[in-house]
Amino acid sequence: MMEYVLILFIGCVAGVVTGLIGASGVMVVVPALVILGYATSDAIGASLFIDTIASLVVAWTYYQNKNLNLKQGIWIAIGSVGGAQIGSLISPLIPDVGLNSAFSIFLVITAVIFWFRGAKGGAPDLNNNVATQQSSILKLLRSNVIISGLLLGILVGIISGLLGAGGGVMILLILVFVMQYSMHEGIGTSTLIMAFTAASGAIGHAISSNLPLKAAIYGAIGTLIGGRFAARFANKVNEKVLSKVVGGVFAALGVIMLIAR
Repeated sequence: MMEYVLILFIGCVAGVVTGLIGASGVMVVVPALVILGYATSDAIGASLFIDTIASLVVAWTYYQNKNLNLKQGIWIAIGSVGGAQIGSLISPLIPDVGLNSAFSIFLVITAVIFWFRGAKGGAPDLNNNVATQQSSILKLLRSNVIISGLLLGILVGIISGLLGAGGGVMILLILVFVMQYSMHEGIGTSTLIMAFTAASGAIGHAISSNLPLKAAIYGAIGTLIGGRFAARFANKVNEKVLSKVVGGVFAALGVIMLIAR
């Protein structure tokens, strides 16, 4: 019984992470379940199931605060669902070859980006000289929202299926820096997209019998509590503070993953 109490707590922590920064709780759930004796593939399956519930709860909270916009994000969602199936199918075939370290470094870099974004006061001014000098790649992506959304979504989905994450970090980056969403809208929308991606990946793992349902359900109950509480808090702070919170949490998670490897 103590095992499931711990999983309930793990789910609660994962929900807080998702509610605050719109990211998957994979960096909390997968290592914790592996320590409890679950196979990595089973831990990834459970993580995707828990991510699905956390994302739906958090997305609903952001929707209630009018911080959810699927106008452009829907194409990322569609692409990510297909990509997650591909990732979940090849996940059992790929050994851990520095993936955790690479993802940790990615989180730290992302943390720096969001921290400085918060320090500069939120969304960039599209009329200033920096905006006019944006790269040709970003111009191309922004001028072809459907195609770029689908392609980026497929990439996010594949990585999600491989790592057991809903892809929240990558989706948030795309929405904020490519699609030019505000931080609140970016987090709210990324969590809804992440719900579709994670659900697709969880189904893939269930088909391949890599989903410990009882552990996943206990974790999901915990994430309901943590996700709702954290999302309500995040919607009360301003854009500048939220960017710094996102940056700080990303940095902490990245460092923890590097130390714990």
